Amino acid sequence: MRFSIIIPLYNKAAYIKETLHSLAVQSKLPYELIIVDDKSTDDSLQIVKDYLKLAPICFKRIRVELIELKKNYGIGYARNIGFSKATGDIVSFLDADDIYKENLIETAIHVMSLHSINFLVLGIELFPSNRVYPKIDKLKKELTTVKPNVYRINNPLKVITSHNFYLLGSNVVLKKVYGESIKYIEEPIIYEGIDYWYRVLKKLIIKEKNTVGLLMGEFLKVREVPGSASRKKYNDWKEIDYPPVLTRFKNSTEYYDKRLKGVVSKRWINHVMSSLNSLPQKIKFIIRYRRIFLNQIHYFFLHKF
Repeated sequence: MRFSIIIPLYNKAAYIKETLHSLAVQSKLPYELIIVDDKSTDDSLQIVKDYLKLAPICFKRIRVELIELKKNYGIGYARNIGFSKATGDIVSFLDADDIYKENLIETAIHVMSLHSINFLVLGIELFPSNRVYPKIDKLKKELTTVKPNVYRINNPLKVITSHNFYLLGSNVVLKKVYGESIKYIEEPIIYEGIDYWYRVLKKLIIKEKNTVGLLMGEFLKVREVPGSASRKKYNDWKEIDYPPVLTRFKNSTEYYDKRLKGVVSKRWINHVMSSLNSLPQKIKFIIRYRRIFLNQIHYFFLHKF
């Protein structure tokens, strides 16, 4: 299978070279690399151009497309553009500050081909903290072991909407055909990954049963970047984006939609409360979204079954 990698790039001058190097040293090179520069204001774009000129000879066999956007549209838009340009059989999004283990591509292709997996979730290792997600010991009842570090997810919607599971924008390898009619929401930018992959997954399992897998083994290293959206501090609760999941499924009565709202709302509440600098702002946030706080009781029991 031909493996396409899409990298959305915005102001990652300190990291993008290391990310590209993690692709150049792969035991099996990707078929295609699409880099979408979202109007970076630092040296990110020039670093990419210099790297591509000086990259190892083997890297030059990769089909590379560098797209330079004329204005800053956001990561969702960049991912959508990259996906529309991809010509491989399987695709993944790689953030410009993250790293693939040197045999990720070879392993993913092998696992997906051998075990008929169309949607492969990658376990992640945060660095430098070395925390690993998902917590596999809390999910074992929902998984069937295929081989060491490879699992088939028996009830994908149940697992994906579990508090113990993590979907980011970048930790899924997907057969491209299943994502062609679905797009990332372009604004806001918080928890846009789980919103996108959940919709892709719902479409996939209507057509294909038991084709969702999990690959553990720290194949994707996710950098904990100071000042990133998940670690930024705010003076006003209104500055913090509202998750698209809570809008999209606001009135849904579907069981797994409600479970997803429970997961996202709890993470969002924790994020906002830890990101606001002042107690008065936290109180204003609680008052404004008191309904979401009250719904946590309902969501708690929803995840007990």
